[in-house]
Amino acid sequence: MKIQPTIIDSIEHTDWKIQNWKIKFVLSEKQLGIVRKHAKVDNWYEHPVITDTWVERMDVCVFSIQQFYNSFGTLPHIGDRLFDKTTTGVTIEERSIDGYLRTITFTLST
Repeated sequence: MKIQPTIIDSIEHTDWKIQNWKIKFVLSEKQLGIVRKHAKVDNWYEHPVITDTWVERMDVCVFSIQQFYNSFGTLPHIGDRLFDKTTTGVTIEERSIDGYLRTITFTLST
């Protein structure tokens, strides 16, 4: 049985990598509050439609991060905005690096 991911945990995908470093995302408390406010269901944090929507948005963020890295040789910084032409995007609120697990976690907000 596959466990449905939630958006209150870290959001990750096996394909999200830069230079063999895994990329993960966490939504800030402010962003989670906005999601909850707009949700039409009680179990908003684990609802498949909401979770899938955020995973798709994170795909856009990973693409933006990869393109930024390819162009400038560094990762986006706290305060940088990740978006595409059809969405308003999210801002990097925090960035943490775990060298042992080779993981970079971005905390995203509005």
